[in-house]
Amino acid sequence: MSSLEHKRQKASFWLSATRDQARDTGMALVLVSLIVFFVTREIRYVTIAAGLLLLDMISPSLFKPAAKVWFGLSHVLGTVMSKVLLTLVFFLVLTPMGLMRGLLGKDPMRIGQFKKDTSSAFRVRDHAFTPADIEQPF
Repeated sequence: MSSLEHKRQKASFWLSATRDQARDTGMALVLVSLIVFFVTREIRYVTIAAGLLLLDMISPSLFKPAAKVWFGLSHVLGTVMSKVLLTLVFFLVLTPMGLMRGLLGKDPMRIGQFKKDTSSAFRVRDHAFTPADIEQPF
């Protein structure tokens, strides 16, 4: 898929909502209304939930504008949060692990040997691969 097609697909995501997405949005609004009722104990939220449910059953296409916003927001939130979570994992898990390995004297890349003398820090691998190596690589 070219980058232009990818951009068009992203743009079309904001422009349309399917009938199933509209129905799901209507059901989510019913659920929100019921949760607000259980928190506030005001009966009008049950009436609102019943009305939304009736509309959702009769004509789910009425919820298409809300579905565009709902699913668009979830798309943006998913894109942003995945990057935030991966950044947090990197800095909270991998960075301390790397620092601890450095403090313990581990040097798997042999960076300490690099340019210390005229010899190479690279490992020479003179291994002839056999069919067994390919069948079970680990």
